[in-house]
Amino acid sequence: MVNFSVETAIVISFILGLALPVIHLGGVFSIFIMGFAATYLTKTEKTSAIVGGIAAIVFGVFFFFIGFLTGPTLPYTLPSPLALGILVPLTGLFYLLMGLIVSIIIYGVIGMLGGYVALKFFKEKKRRKQNLNQEGLKEL
Repeated sequence: MVNFSVETAIVISFILGLALPVIHLGGVFSIFIMGFAATYLTKTEKTSAIVGGIAAIVFGVFFFFIGFLTGPTLPYTLPSPLALGILVPLTGLFYLLMGLIVSIIIYGVIGMLGGYVALKFFKEKKRRKQNLNQEGLKEL
């Protein structure tokens, strides 16, 4: 594993997550790769799958707020606010918050899955080497 701090690993994986759709590797695959990269880049003592989940959650919240900058497609004639009533904005706010919560959960799970795969690929090899070194010292 590479020896970056957790914050630096998250920033590097965030930049990677922004760059992957440019080369047409976006979607779930890019979130998985972000979690993998964030976990791989952290120090061995602080490595866990949660680091990948945090990196993916930061990415998901970023895209959630970027969604506010893009306007929706509107019909040519909008209905009267008096005809709609007060419940329409409240249900819209409810759906907005539920969308944020669900997206955080989905991004976090996919990022943690990528982090878990990184742990399985790279952490086990170090443990085996340490065990072999300890067994070799016992024989001497």
